[in-house]
Amino acid sequence: MILKTTSLAILFLCTELALAHGEDKQGPNGGFIRMPGAFHTEVLLTSPNALKVFLLDIEWANPSVNKSDLQIVHSSKEKADCKIKENFYTCVFPKSVNLKKKGSLKVNATRESQKGNEVSYPLPLKLEVVDDGHTEHHGNH
Repeated sequence: MILKTTSLAILFLCTELALAHGEDKQGPNGGFIRMPGAFHTEVLLTSPNALKVFLLDIEWANPSVNKSDLQIVHSSKEKADCKIKENFYTCVFPKSVNLKKKGSLKVNATRESQKGNEVSYPLPLKLEVVDDGHTEHHGNH
């Protein structure tokens, strides 16, 4: 029972920390946010096989491609061809990849020489849901 309670508490805390970084809100460019390190990645679907990716600072602002790198791999093992455009990346997968269907993206990014950890985006892209009823889980321990 203690192990179950501890496991649930850790799961809840990790979920709350992830959502505290904005995975439950759209990014400033209308995309989906993850935090691989001291910066954020924002992924925005532009077609069934293409994305825009913004490398944002810790405050979700100042997109930068200076001293940056980006690799994205689909769960089918297909790699995106990513190119810098202005202050973001455009990433295109082969036509065989449909980002509107179930799968995932593994994103590895470096922003201004800061290498982030790999982050995962479940497909189809959607906001994480905040469970407002979580307080009832704390009552009877």
